[in-house]
Amino acid sequence: MKYDLVVCGVGGQGVLTMAGVIDHAIHDAGLFLKQSEVHGMAQRGGAVSAFVRISDQAVASDLIAQGSANMVLSVEPMEALRYSQQLHPEGWIVTDITPLVNVANYPPLDALYKVLFSVPRLVALDASRLAARAGSVKVQNMVVLGAAAMHLPIEARLIEQQLERLFHRKGARIVKANINAFRMGDAASRFAATLLAGGVAARVVACVVARIAFEPEPVGGRSVAAWCERLLRPDALALAERLFASEDDVAPDAVPAD
Repeated sequence: MKYDLVVCGVGGQGVLTMAGVIDHAIHDAGLFLKQSEVHGMAQRGGAVSAFVRISDQAVASDLIAQGSANMVLSVEPMEALRYSQQLHPEGWIVTDITPLVNVANYPPLDALYKVLFSVPRLVALDASRLAARAGSVKVQNMVVLGAAAMHLPIEARLIEQQLERLFHRKGARIVKANINAFRMGDAASRFAATLLAGGVAARVVACVVARIAFEPEPVGGRSVAAWCERLLRPDALALAERLFASEDDVAPDAVPAD
């Protein structure tokens, strides 16, 4: 078994914290890993990334070849696209949709989302908004980490154990916020994967998932089935784009009738 992961974002978003949590969980799972990091001008909002290579055998290199990554895990949408050439054709992109405009020529959001939402295996969620619902805007990165969990070759409980170890000194409120954020992201990812497996178009899934106010628990089976049925109708894309443009929160069980 081998699994190659690119973790990326912008300085200050907790990219290397995410990578560190994954690293420790991998160690607890009894697997091997190697990691490389690029810090850039992190304190000035520069790009930050880590390559994490996971295997059940010793890993020789910490570099990920172009076109071979199983996942690009990003806390910033443009950074997700920056590393899209690393992605295997069957790989996933998991990313927050919230832009951090740190360069003068940052692309228009409509153009950015048009490219991002064309990715066939994508979990795009409003991690910043979900983080606030979880109890702290600072746990944005843990929402994204949670959205990656079901696709990683380790059990989610091992990651949650690392979150408890990492934040226990900051008190029960901070631990709870991080765990809730992680579970919200996991709920979003499982919801997205079920819709995609049910035949819903990737762009439709991306638009809808980005607007659902997930709870720190999986969406109920009946609600998922109702969403899937609704989003297989001919007008699904128009509905999804309307929901996305509205920027309003949608409850997981509030399936639009039209």
